[in-house]
Amino acid sequence: MRTLIIPDLHHRTDHADHWLATQRFDRVVFLGDYFDAFDDNASDARLTAVWLRERLENTSAVFLLGNHDVPYMFPDEPALECPGFTRSKAAAIREVLQRRHWQRFELAWQEQGWLLSHAGFSPIWIEKPSCARILARCGKAMKLAHRGKVDPVLGYGEQPHGLQRFGGPLWMPWEAFVPTSGLNQIVGHTSDTEIREKTGERSQNYCIDVGNASVAAILSEGRLEILELA
Repeated sequence: MRTLIIPDLHHRTDHADHWLATQRFDRVVFLGDYFDAFDDNASDARLTAVWLRERLENTSAVFLLGNHDVPYMFPDEPALECPGFTRSKAAAIREVLQRRHWQRFELAWQEQGWLLSHAGFSPIWIEKPSCARILARCGKAMKLAHRGKVDPVLGYGEQPHGLQRFGGPLWMPWEAFVPTSGLNQIVGHTSDTEIREKTGERSQNYCIDVGNASVAAILSEGRLEILELA
């Protein structure tokens, strides 16, 4: 089993297309943040939405939700807005992506003994943390989302006006990430110029958000291989 993992795009669908065209894989998992970039506009948002719609409708890829995506899923929820969000971009995206498309998105995904999400989970996020308990909690949040209701899990953490008491799968910065014993994780969200790693007790953790998917990864037989654009 070979799983291609593609991190935050922020409109760089050309980078995603490169990995999709050049790699051999059995499954694709996107880590979220398809939208928003410096100096982008509604036209950019629409193009990315059309690209997403094509893959949502015609592939079996796994699409995780990022903090730059959830405001467009719920454009009338100010508590979910993040830097880069605009009403004009929201309107353009909503013309392309309908509720049935948003229902394809997940908060977390288990793959070959690894937990994949946009920003990750720390031990304090849930009582007696385990992959099964985290996935169940995320599944509950997405069921509510599909009914048009916002679960606090989707919102900010660690902020005075946040919806959570601490960072979670959409908003936790890598600097705040603490390894969970026995749980391996792969995340994006926090951009940098290189891959970052944190190890813990029986725990390997990687943040692969580099250059709007100029880096990707292959997970094969539980081993992670990092891919870089030439």
